[in-house]
Amino acid sequence: MLLQRGQTLVAHGMRAACVVEDPLGEGAQAEVYLARIGALQFALKWYRPEYSASDPRRWERLKQAISNGAPTENYLWPFDLVSMPRASSYGGYLMPLKPPGYVGFYDLMKGKTEPTFRALVNSGFQLADSFLKLHAHGFCYYDINFGNIFFDPDTGDVRIADTDNVDINGRIGGIQGTHGFMAPEVARCEVPPNSASDRFSLAVLLFHIFMVGHPLYGRRQDELPYDAADPDGTRRLCKDEPVFIFDPGDVSNRPIPGFHDCVVRFWNIYPQSLRELFTRAFTKGLRDPESRVMENEWRRELRILQDSIFICPTPGCETQNFFDVDRARNKQALNSCWACNRPVPYPPRMRIGTHNDSKLVVLSPGTQLFPHHLENDTYNFKAPLAEVITNTIGLKNLSHQTWSCKLQDGSTIDVPPQGVLRFESNCRLHFGKVDAEVKL
Repeated sequence: MLLQRGQTLVAHGMRAACVVEDPLGEGAQAEVYLARIGALQFALKWYRPEYSASDPRRWERLKQAISNGAPTENYLWPFDLVSMPRASSYGGYLMPLKPPGYVGFYDLMKGKTEPTFRALVNSGFQLADSFLKLHAHGFCYYDINFGNIFFDPDTGDVRIADTDNVDINGRIGGIQGTHGFMAPEVARCEVPPNSASDRFSLAVLLFHIFMVGHPLYGRRQDELPYDAADPDGTRRLCKDEPVFIFDPGDVSNRPIPGFHDCVVRFWNIYPQSLRELFTRAFTKGLRDPESRVMENEWRRELRILQDSIFICPTPGCETQNFFDVDRARNKQALNSCWACNRPVPYPPRMRIGTHNDSKLVVLSPGTQLFPHHLENDTYNFKAPLAEVITNTIGLKNLSHQTWSCKLQDGSTIDVPPQGVLRFESNCRLHFGKVDAEVKL
């Protein structure tokens, strides 16, 4: 190990002694330790000396990151530089610890954890939101992949690590990215990593999260002749000749039955609108960085997706499904439940707001309404203002305001804080800032 338990280092910004505790992990560039300053514990990333010369701008980047602060709380962001006592150079940096219970997305890929769709959609939203805010500050992440991101399987909340590679957008840095996630133009060394290549890597990451597979690994992976310089075909599939496995205009790389069944199954579970975003990301977006799906597009789609989750009503099934708005607009039946394969009726739902700026929310056990829905405070999900109650099939008022509801017979009732409104078809609710109509 590079450091020993009980060893004392110096945290420069805090001007405090930093005591090394247990090792947490290691990589090619550094080791990570649990560290203590007084009674507080943090994560300490300590670099291997041999890598210092290969990345001469590392400390400049870290100082800039510390000065700017984290774009969101989802980042395990550097907050202080650390050195040996009386040393003339830094050796590592401090960052917050990963919260207890968080696991890597490798666990999802390997089937070691099975989060709900609600959790996965929340993960996707937080990733898109976090990278949007990073890019808005003029920075690029450089190395988006599921090896440096952790999530809570119960809630989907994410934490993004390895932020020492973050740099000013478009600047040549110490890393290009991870094979299989890099944008083709970056892998071909045509341009340095930038916000547009980050968007490609984000799309690959989201595809992994929702489809549990790679968007460019299909039949062509099996057909490639062996190349010792590219044994798994990643270079040819992702850099030289990339083809989306569901490209509507090119069937040469379709999933192989019996080998890619998981990807095919999940592809058919999600609504058409999400599939269209992935199709653009890996067709036009493969060739034209300006055509890639923007972070805000992912945010919007994933919030709609979260609001469309409902529970299969078949007794004993209770599997989460998605209400496909496009099928509803075309007056088509919903797809059968993906778990029990039984037909599902249109679920109870609520249309919130005006027609041009409305939100459709499926009223299913576990559904919550936030300031995002009821107070025109876009993407504010900090505290729920309402929740669907299963035992009364109603909506509980978690806000501090009294709602009013006009029933189908024309009468009006009030719903005070902590009160529950029993759903009735075509009733209209006034939440204070927005109105809504219920359809059962």
